[in-house]
Amino acid sequence: MNIDLKTLSVAELKALQKDIAVEMELRGKEERQKLLQEFRDKAKALGVSLEELLAAPKPRAAGKVAAKYANPANPEQTWTGRGKRPLWVGECLASGKTLDDLKV
Repeated sequence: MNIDLKTLSVAELKALQKDIAVEMELRGKEERQKLLQEFRDKAKALGVSLEELLAAPKPRAAGKVAAKYANPANPEQTWTGRGKRPLWVGECLASGKTLDDLKV
């Protein structure tokens, strides 16, 4: 199909553009439906539903972690040993203490 675009008016070009956009949307929907059905068929062949395959894994329950270290100068300041080391831990280590000295 060859259309000589130079022979079309601006109005005809705009109409053609709109028709193309509508057709592309319809074909896209059809393609997605075909793909979805293909995935459902493959899942069924495996003995599971597509919904089971696409279900998001359940997030782990994030529980609090007990503190392993406490600041001898201020026991309310604690650290689990995870994540970035607090400043007070660095200061204690710089003063000659060890992490074992800071254990709760």
